[in-house]
Amino acid sequence: MNYAKNSIKVLLFAQCLLFCVCDKKEIETTEQNILNLADFVKCPFNEEFDDKTDLEKYVLKKFGKPKNVQRSRNAIHDYSEVVVDRIYLEYGNYIFWIFRGVNKRFEILAKNFMIFTLDDANLKYGLNNETTIKDIDNLFGKPKNVEKVQREKNNPYDDTIYYYLYSNDGPYVYCLGIGFRRGKLNRIEINVNIWDSKL
Repeated sequence: MNYAKNSIKVLLFAQCLLFCVCDKKEIETTEQNILNLADFVKCPFNEEFDDKTDLEKYVLKKFGKPKNVQRSRNAIHDYSEVVVDRIYLEYGNYIFWIFRGVNKRFEILAKNFMIFTLDDANLKYGLNNETTIKDIDNLFGKPKNVEKVQREKNNPYDDTIYYYLYSNDGPYVYCLGIGFRRGKLNRIEINVNIWDSKL
């Protein structure tokens, strides 16, 4: 009888140990994950931009008349001499900031998507409000940072936010923030920063 009890204890201990080891498995970022990330942050839609794309016209055509429009002209950063036209287009669940260099040498779309219903968004890789944390792990690999946010009193980790950074040889640095609620995708933010002061 003691032998049977001890065998069960050993099996249970081994199972717990195996579960703990598997649970703590590191997410590895592959070359394909990096390519997926680079492709997504530059344009999350199933479309491509080039230097002839008028981003303001693109957004207006795709999403229609915005709820709110604001325009201003000032330096792109407090410490920068680069002057940009800032165009703000708000659609409720979607907010777009378009930065256009006054000298017309560059134009970028800083994007902030508040995602609740994604049927009309037509995002790359089929991302929608059923996309899980595991799906994002498989698509983009290990995030730069993970933040847990408590939204409900009895749920210590109701929201999780993944942060990814991507930069190439150009002047842009992309920060992708992916928010999950109850393990499902509910928010995407893409912020584009210009670090090249020569622009």
